[in-house]
Amino acid sequence: MNALIREFATDFQIVPDDPWRIAPEESAAPRSLPEGAWLYPLAVWQKEAAVIRARGETFGLRLLPDTPPIALEALKARLADFAVIALDFPVFTDGRAYSLARLLRERLGYTGELRAVGHVLLDTLLFTRRLGFDAWAMSERQDVEEALVHLRSLRQSHMMRHPYQ
Repeated sequence: MNALIREFATDFQIVPDDPWRIAPEESAAPRSLPEGAWLYPLAVWQKEAAVIRARGETFGLRLLPDTPPIALEALKARLADFAVIALDFPVFTDGRAYSLARLLRERLGYTGELRAVGHVLLDTLLFTRRLGFDAWAMSERQDVEEALVHLRSLRQSHMMRHPYQ
């Protein structure tokens, strides 16, 4: 993963040594992974939740854009267990993760870190922040420093505090 930008109480900062890694899609993955903080795909979590919890480590969830909202609603009682939920943006034209973010924050009450992963355009950072994202791990091709400058300028402007919609 590229360097991570995370929002803290008073500023956005680059976190160069993000401990979170994306687990593979195989259902046997939790048993064979080394120790560490893993973002598990929903399908792996659904099959191996007991094994993942038994590892005694911090864990997170990685959701693809085609995740059905009903699957998240089924997890409502367990959402607090996830330290991070990463929503994937495979291409900039796929906005389904915006809907998932809103569902997680507003209807399901998720309060942990909500991370945008993948192709997140600078032009959309304000919208992702308004939907509750507080961390961004953009693709390797994107300039993380430029995104940090953009987020900081948005914080200083009226745009983050007073939406015009």
